Amino acid sequence: MARELLTARKLDSLLRDAITDAAARNTRIKIRDGENLMLIVRPNGGASWVLEYRHERQRKPYTLGAWPAVKLADARALADKARSQLAHGVDLVAQRQAVADHAKATRAAAGYTVLRLFEDWMAKKTGSAVYLGNIRAAFVKDVLPEIGYRLPGKVTRQDVLSILRKLEERGALVLLRRVRMWLKQMYEYALDADIVTSSPVPTGHLKSFLNADQGHFPAITNAAEIPRLMRAIRGYEHTIVRTALLLCAHLFQRPSELREATIDEFDMTSARWTIPAERMKKRREHWVPLSRQVVALLRSHLGVVGSQGYLLPGRRYEKPISEGTMNAALNALGFQGRQTVHGFRATARTILEEHLHVDERFIEKQLAHEEQNKTKRAYNRAEYWAERVKMMQAWSDWLDAQR
Repeated sequence: MARELLTARKLDSLLRDAITDAAARNTRIKIRDGENLMLIVRPNGGASWVLEYRHERQRKPYTLGAWPAVKLADARALADKARSQLAHGVDLVAQRQAVADHAKATRAAAGYTVLRLFEDWMAKKTGSAVYLGNIRAAFVKDVLPEIGYRLPGKVTRQDVLSILRKLEERGALVLLRRVRMWLKQMYEYALDADIVTSSPVPTGHLKSFLNADQGHFPAITNAAEIPRLMRAIRGYEHTIVRTALLLCAHLFQRPSELREATIDEFDMTSARWTIPAERMKKRREHWVPLSRQVVALLRSHLGVVGSQGYLLPGRRYEKPISEGTMNAALNALGFQGRQTVHGFRATARTILEEHLHVDERFIEKQLAHEEQNKTKRAYNRAEYWAERVKMMQAWSDWLDAQR
């Protein structure tokens, strides 16, 4: 068979078709390159490079790595190295299995538990401090007490289902699916590292579990109800929590972006809040215009918390206020099930568009909802800046008028 049948452009074209075909037919699709090197596309959209070879009259598939981490050129280089080993009589699959068995035996002898797997996985996982903290908190509370002492390969599907059932019983239906996702990612890491040979984490849609309410961020979008909400917030007795809720209403950014904000991110002179890329969902620096009301609120607030550190410190000043504290305040004010701190985003979006007739492009830009697409122009944090400054001032004016 000829070598190097594919080009990068041809591979991209064939891959798009193969992903669609594999999903429609619920089967694996092979994209062949040459000399038994192929990219195998799975129904879920994943793909891996495989080199097929014969050993003692038996055809065997030898996995070289997952696409797109392993590019076409990388796959060819790995295949050449594997062919060299084959030429010396090495059974690649048997050799890999022997190495994996030895590593597994070594880990078992050393007490390589799920807890150690979790720590190894977390050490390589990327994300914001809040996101990684949420993962750790969930595992410490709900996962590790159940299976942390076990060997990863000894955990069964029933063990995982038991963890998920307990989350369901206490009504944590959103967290239930997140924990399943994180367990799945951890075991995918374990598979790649040859720590286990299979994953016990159930796939599919968890149809035997209660569905999470997709509207789990309640928000008041009826303009007639906003006056009562704003009066209630302004009357809340806890100074820092009151300020946090007012900023949520006026700025309508994601709760984690506001909670973790530090004072040095706010430029009162330029009336701009700069959210660093590492705290943004899409890892892009984001600019938020500050209205006159917000600047005045911040200047007053700095007289309470000082000039450095977290803008919204919690009870312990080395940590920021929690989202739970803010939502608890809204509940105490009589808005349980009707308004959450995340819901202020929906509140602002709806009223800005329906009542203040603001262009949707400006709103979406301010919500940082734009999709990251390499084929579009480079992301511009200052795009529609003048329009957004005007929009944010109009929004603060409208909120003030609701008193």
